[in-house]
Amino acid sequence: MMFPTGACHIEYMSPVQAQYSEFTTMLRNHEALIYKVCYAYATDGEHLRDLYQEVVANVWAGWDKFSGKSKVSTWIWRIAINTCITFYKRHGKHNDADRLDDKAFAIPVDDEHARMLRDMYELIGRLDPIDKALVMLWLDEHSYEEIASVLGLTPTNVGSRLSRIRRKLSDMARE
Repeated sequence: MMFPTGACHIEYMSPVQAQYSEFTTMLRNHEALIYKVCYAYATDGEHLRDLYQEVVANVWAGWDKFSGKSKVSTWIWRIAINTCITFYKRHGKHNDADRLDDKAFAIPVDDEHARMLRDMYELIGRLDPIDKALVMLWLDEHSYEEIASVLGLTPTNVGSRLSRIRRKLSDMARE
């Protein structure tokens, strides 16, 4: 059969192919978010890759159950944070000496703003897993309601905890 000039050819995709295509597109769009969460909990490059793979596996496992009641990014935050916290609890707390070095983000050390950012993230890295997640979501400009949804807290509790965390970070910075 010949198609008339200018007619489009539509390629058929099976439901599995369509789901995989949709998933890989979503993953590309949210890769930086996943790495950001994993970096906060990783102790070295290998650990970072392992966490990333575990988060992606968990996102894939839940992909067909995503209902769309929240934004995809909020749903991924929730999975990434829960995966990292579970990994953190399962493998024990790491110490600050094991943290990824500055080369992981390639922040130039001669820039004052970059140094302050590096120092801030170093302090955030010393927080407990839930507080770390709370701060990361807040720094990513999520509303108290979105943070509450991701972490299973009330918006009022989010505000109270953030206030305490800011004081704690300030005290840690003075040490």
